[in-house]
Amino acid sequence: MMSEVMKSIKICAFCPNTCRSSFGASETLQIESQTPSALSLICLAVHQGNLEWDQETRNVLMRRDAVKSSVGKCTYGLNMTKILDDAVLSLSLR
Repeated sequence: MMSEVMKSIKICAFCPNTCRSSFGASETLQIESQTPSALSLICLAVHQGNLEWDQETRNVLMRRDAVKSSVGKCTYGLNMTKILDDAVLSLSLR
């Protein structure tokens, strides 16, 4: 399962952010570090051992307002809320 999750994480991490148009211009969702691609890059860094899996990282990955707004608007059809949930669970179990 983790390989499928990581495949989706990589797609999102390196996507040109086509879901970005779903975030209102005046909303806090425009915070770059909370976009689906930013959270995917964080997951990828943890998975590859380049970032420590600690409470601060877990807290950052739980900021999901922008991610929830992207559901249904992903060019690749990814539900990043579910994928990030699966990734966090898998990282927590290792």
